[in-house]
Amino acid sequence: MKFQILDDKVSLTTNIFLIIANIINLTYNIPQVFKTYKTKSTGDFSETFLVMRILGNAIWIGYSIEINSMLMLINNLVVIFSTMFLGYYKILEIIRKRKAKAQLDFVNDVNNNQENDNYNDDNYKKGMNEKDKLLTEITVSL
Repeated sequence: MKFQILDDKVSLTTNIFLIIANIINLTYNIPQVFKTYKTKSTGDFSETFLVMRILGNAIWIGYSIEINSMLMLINNLVVIFSTMFLGYYKILEIIRKRKAKAQLDFVNDVNNNQENDNYNDDNYKKGMNEKDKLLTEITVSL
């Protein structure tokens, strides 16, 4: 397997377009990777999109190896690397959301139990007050 930067099977114009495509590909992936790293948020990304993007580019990598196209290989490696980076943060975000939901469910359960306990305590106190009133009435009447 011999990789060349410029593909001698296509015209110079096509090679120039491949180089421009690589530069554009790198350029449009870098801002998203930095934004995701900075915000630690991938809420707008679909898991399906990320998986399909990796699978599709993995196939393109196989093709670029088959035809010995270094430019195409670089292009698809950049996409796979950036998608795996975004996928890593997507997984972290999913785990964080599940933990937060579990904690919220726990807090809600505790609050519901406390409300039930308070309700029972209030009823008990009301009952005691009525008993005290009855005892007072009985004592006074004696």
